[in-house]
Amino acid sequence: MIFRNKKKRSRQTDQERLLPNLPPNSRFAESYRTLRTNLFFSNMDNEIKSIMVTSSVEKEGKTTTTLNLAHSIAQTDRKVLAIDCDLRRPQLSSLMTETPGAGVTELVTEIFGTHLTKGSLDKFGVDDLIQLTRLQNRSTRLYLANNEIQAEILFEKGKITNISWINRPKSKHVVTTLIRENLISEEQARLVLNKQKKSGRDLAFVLSTMDLVPKKDLTRALSIHIVEAIRAVSAMETGSFEFSTLPRDSGKSAKSQTIDIEKLFENFNNSENALKYCNAAIDTAIAPTKEDNLFVIYTGKIPPNPAEVVGSNHMAFLIEILKSRFDFILIDTPPVTAATDALLFTPMVDGTLLVIKSGNTDRKIIQNVVDQFKAVNQPILGFVLNQVDMKKEGYYKYYEKYYSSYYGNK
Repeated sequence: MIFRNKKKRSRQTDQERLLPNLPPNSRFAESYRTLRTNLFFSNMDNEIKSIMVTSSVEKEGKTTTTLNLAHSIAQTDRKVLAIDCDLRRPQLSSLMTETPGAGVTELVTEIFGTHLTKGSLDKFGVDDLIQLTRLQNRSTRLYLANNEIQAEILFEKGKITNISWINRPKSKHVVTTLIRENLISEEQARLVLNKQKKSGRDLAFVLSTMDLVPKKDLTRALSIHIVEAIRAVSAMETGSFEFSTLPRDSGKSAKSQTIDIEKLFENFNNSENALKYCNAAIDTAIAPTKEDNLFVIYTGKIPPNPAEVVGSNHMAFLIEILKSRFDFILIDTPPVTAATDALLFTPMVDGTLLVIKSGNTDRKIIQNVVDQFKAVNQPILGFVLNQVDMKKEGYYKYYEKYYSSYYGNK
């Protein structure tokens, strides 16, 4: 499939080629409406909500294509975000009139890389603390407390291995549940609690090693126990937190854990202040434009290691959040032959648009780029043939005649 964007050769600046500065009935604007339509119908089985725009080499017009396509999509009452992820030679910000603030680099490296030790839940939601710990692959103990709840969450390389509701009411204690269901006696319960106190191990580990309860029943009771802790922690909107080193032998306890706590947390976490800190930071980076429904995020600082920033799980986390907040996102990336950055984005988006400047790029280079995308199983949704000389390309005389006659413009 080939999408064609027809441009007259002139001395217009890139700023002048942006759709808001051109007549809406121009053939230039119509070519972007055609591109938009073809894009939406390019994959009928799966809705496309995020695309990466790149090129084979420099100066093929990928940034103006990104902004003009974003503008065209925004005209369909979709909330659209254009992201400048060319962390080497950003161009998008130079084409916009808004003053860039914090950008992609600050979000990915500074906000999501914040190494917390202690603080208040007024600024950080519990979900923020958990997500930042995951992103940083920390092995740590997170202690949470307010007037009602004391709890701890243990992490091993960013993965939750245990959640404990420390001041849990006695009626909700797992041994109380086991006694109530006649799975253990009160005497056995006292033995369990004494062994836990002496060993310092978590209750799940002690119960598993004592082999007093059938495995199926114990797993069910412990799952309920953990779900109650998750709900208690999720309800914490105020209080304090503190990170510390993992308790001794926590690794051994984690290995003996047969319950998927990560999955339980995803299913039963009902926090109403999810990602309070992360979303507030993202809000400051999203810049509105003069066009309805169109927003941008700029690059920010130029990092010394662009490929590492782009390929990080921090970047993937950012893109996923933005997908949930916008109807459509477009990501402007560096040319493929200049850097690997564009290829690193492929798992994060629904597809790619490759911009080709007419009469500029060697076919072998384009084919090499196409082969690179095939190697990473990334669909190229289409090619934008850019900056076509309407006077030289005989094949396009029909289109020039069509646009001119239909819209009555030159």
